[in-house]
Amino acid sequence: TTTTALLSHLNSNMMLMRPSLFITSISLSSHLKPSLFQRTLGFAWSAAAYRDGEDGRSFSSSTLHAITRQSDGTIFISPENNSQHSASVILCHGLGDTGNGWVDPAMYLASKLPHVKFILPTAPTQPVTLNMGMPMPSWYDIIGLDSRSNEVCNGLDESMDKILELMENEVGECNGVGAVDYSRIVLAGFSQGGALALYTGMTSFRKQKNPTAADVQQKGLGLAGIVIMSGYLPRSSSFTIASGSETTPILHCHGTEDSVVAVEAAGLSKDRVSSLMEDKGGKKELYQVKTYRGLGHSVLMEELDDVSAFLNKVIPP
Repeated sequence: TTTTALLSHLNSNMMLMRPSLFITSISLSSHLKPSLFQRTLGFAWSAAAYRDGEDGRSFSSSTLHAITRQSDGTIFISPENNSQHSASVILCHGLGDTGNGWVDPAMYLASKLPHVKFILPTAPTQPVTLNMGMPMPSWYDIIGLDSRSNEVCNGLDESMDKILELMENEVGECNGVGAVDYSRIVLAGFSQGGALALYTGMTSFRKQKNPTAADVQQKGLGLAGIVIMSGYLPRSSSFTIASGSETTPILHCHGTEDSVVAVEAAGLSKDRVSSLMEDKGGKKELYQVKTYRGLGHSVLMEELDDVSAFLNKVIPP
């Protein structure tokens, strides 16, 4: 089945890495190229991660955005001039990480998108069964490497509720910044966060205001777009698309040498999602996969530039 094949590709090399897979803070291996952002599952950024050794590019702090932090770990990177804010991106980190781990790449993107507010939530700290019950920031539990284990994803629904609440705050005026429509919101994420973004963005419905018995037809989110970096589709066999979301553009970025979430997962996720999009009247071409030769479970400057271009296309100024 599609689910079994997807998990086979996801986990083809995970068994060999299990003892260190979910470690949250270790030094990066010295053999990684300086040109990589070296964003590994739960691993810390190194100083080299802030530079691109091949062309000299670096993160540039956006002077047009201000950073605010909430007690729950959510970080807002907002245009200093509130009147410029016309779109929002919610960016979800990977397993064992926090929103703080993605401030620098979000600031890089913000420097190219002065009209966009970036929201970086932090997952709840909870035991991860596969990692011998060790507590860590996780959007949902992982109990095993077989397809049935992947279908459970305990905690996914609660994490979806958290993301949906953030979106509802954007649609209704929040944090001193004017409201935006769902069609001006992008969900994005890395690894487990990418899985959360894809599943939430395509299966969820808009919250109805003052619903009545006559409200029999729920409407999908109809987001501006979804970005997945080194991620996959969770709960594949039961996955459905909410009406109105079949025309949502999706960018799926993946390294060809990813040993945590194999690159084949990108194609399998695309096949499952795009076929259902087409069944509802959407186009398969809306799900775009971009691969990066030699890249592992990390993020490359070229990849962030592709994400920036996608964002400029789906949420232009």
